Amino acid sequence: MASFCSLALAALLFMYSNAIPIPNGQIGKAEVECGEDTIDVVFLTEDFFKGRVYVVGHSDDEHCVSREVGRKTTSISVRKDQCGVVTTRSTNPPGLFVNVKVMISFHEEFITKIDRGYEISCFYMQADKTVTYPLTVSMRSLEPFTELAEMPRCRYEVVDPNTMEPLSVVSVGNKLLHKWICDSTAPNLWCMTVHSCFVEDGSGTEFVILNDDGCAIDRYLLDNLEYGPGDLMAQKEAHAFKFADRVVVNFQCSIRLDIRDGECPVPTCPDLSKQPRKKVSRRSPVAQLTAESNGIADIDVRAQQLDILDPQIGMASREELSRDAVFYARDCVSRELFVMFASFTATVIFVMFGMIVYLSRTSSSLPSKE
Repeated sequence: MASFCSLALAALLFMYSNAIPIPNGQIGKAEVECGEDTIDVVFLTEDFFKGRVYVVGHSDDEHCVSREVGRKTTSISVRKDQCGVVTTRSTNPPGLFVNVKVMISFHEEFITKIDRGYEISCFYMQADKTVTYPLTVSMRSLEPFTELAEMPRCRYEVVDPNTMEPLSVVSVGNKLLHKWICDSTAPNLWCMTVHSCFVEDGSGTEFVILNDDGCAIDRYLLDNLEYGPGDLMAQKEAHAFKFADRVVVNFQCSIRLDIRDGECPVPTCPDLSKQPRKKVSRRSPVAQLTAESNGIADIDVRAQQLDILDPQIGMASREELSRDAVFYARDCVSRELFVMFASFTATVIFVMFGMIVYLSRTSSSLPSKE
């Protein structure tokens, strides 16, 4: 009798345990959208949602918890500067990871067996590649998500201040407008700083004209930059200068990109008009190899090559020198005429040499008179 009661009790317990209701569940996978300022996650549920969605480790922070209930869908929007969102720079491939761990809980206060956890990873990169970055947490294995966003594409131009057309040949003293522009689908996400500019003469000699902080060194060559009028733009007017005994001038800079947090900082530089003039120094190859970026990314940009002429000396540009050489060659003698003249000269010399040999032999074979 006792054994029968035990079996009956066990059967009742088994039936009761299997009858524990599961209040709800998730349908499919979460939908993730990586925006400029936020990461949005949307879930579909089997029944009307009555729980909460929160960032792991920040369930007590009202900014990191969503309680969208009463529908068969729920979502959470997490700001990139809150809730412990982790930003990691990637060097290979170059880009930026933004990671956050999110949990959908079908109970208002507790974690149940039907809850699911995710790690969402948004990757901002310059190249058109998609990288998956899977991670796990101690509660449950998190399903990785990756969204692709392009990093800004930057360029450096030297243009005419009046026509805004790129320049190729100018004279010493002409006005130039240096422009740095970064194109982005999300310009409000980034801040840019132009720094480490140098000028090169085409043969490897380099001089620094903008230091690592983005400040000018010699205002007569290039003064402190003006940022604007756009979000990712900087510009400055300057006068054309050149190296002694050189025509070619190349300008190159680095552009540091950072995630925007409020207003973009502008380099605080001294007013060079109130300071003694500094000597422009050569760019060190060692400094070039050991330079490190303090931002999310550092992009090297190079302006188009300029030919800068000195009207007082009358030095011609590379195109003019090449064109004059061609005209000179055409005026002197053509290649075909030179070949014909050389062939004719060689033939005459050969015939004369043959006649001399023939006459010498003929004279030696004649009998001598006694």
